[in-house]
Amino acid sequence: MTILLLILVVVCLWGLRFPGYDSSYLSPDRANAIKGIFTFLILFSHLSGYVVLSDSWADVPYVRVQEHLGQLIVAMFFFYSGYGIWESFTKKPEYEKHFLGRRLLKILLHFDIAVLLFILVQAFLPVTYPVRNYYLCWIGWEDVGNSNWFIFVILCLYLIAWVAMKLERVFRKGGIVALIILTAGLWGCLWILAGKDRWWVDTMAVFPLGAVVSTQKKRLETLLQRQGVPYLLSALFLLAYFVAHHLWGIDIYGGVACLFCLVVMLFSSWIKVGNPVLAWAGKNAFTIYIIQRLPMIVFSFYGLNMHPVLFMMAVIPVTFLLAEGLSRLYKRIDKRIYA
Repeated sequence: MTILLLILVVVCLWGLRFPGYDSSYLSPDRANAIKGIFTFLILFSHLSGYVVLSDSWADVPYVRVQEHLGQLIVAMFFFYSGYGIWESFTKKPEYEKHFLGRRLLKILLHFDIAVLLFILVQAFLPVTYPVRNYYLCWIGWEDVGNSNWFIFVILCLYLIAWVAMKLERVFRKGGIVALIILTAGLWGCLWILAGKDRWWVDTMAVFPLGAVVSTQKKRLETLLQRQGVPYLLSALFLLAYFVAHHLWGIDIYGGVACLFCLVVMLFSSWIKVGNPVLAWAGKNAFTIYIIQRLPMIVFSFYGLNMHPVLFMMAVIPVTFLLAEGLSRLYKRIDKRIYA
């Protein structure tokens, strides 16, 4: 696993630049490059769950990095989603009018196509799940071997964002406050009432943070344009992140996740990461996420996971091929439905 991490570092160095403050740091292209990094980290994290990791240099450094980052590898996806939605809302009249159909239902449709693939492929394997899973897997509440929790949470957050946009449009204020309160309510419903695992809720706080950054973008850019400020804020927030992570960690994980996202955002304001590999991975992050476990399950059934190197060499390219194929299929379907 450490070799994969080193390869990712090399990929990140390709095209790395230090141009100083650049106001395009939150643009889709820049965001896709950063999401590409975390897409690889998520893939590696899931891969590591199917193999036996050793106590040698081949795996230990990766395990240390994974243990530190934990659920933070998904935080930037929530952050960029919250930011992007609120940016679109403030710039496009009646954006919320078509939001449920063009954003929420589109994601659900794409997810359900992948779920159907999991069910069809595993029909040829001696794999079964509780009956309730086959009913609830379509919304991400349960799974049939696929990754599911992120999809359910993001669907809920999109619904919350739609309500917040409606309130903002009607009353001219209160949308962000409603977004924060409703996100906290979702946290309580999933963690306290439904008893879901902690990873369902511990990073969702960064979704409204992204929206808040959107509303304060002009002030933030005015501040960052001052000489030396991007570097100073990057250092201060990085220090705050490490202190919070070390002293409190899981106890205030939502706050730690918010600090982490702000650190990534601030560093990206003066460090430019980007190349075709990261751009492709970031652009196809959703498809990679929802399909990645399928080749892992199939190759594990045939015992290839007993040979970690061969397993990874097989899973990664097959995952990318499946993701590319699904992305092209989704484009055709979307063109027919939303043209």
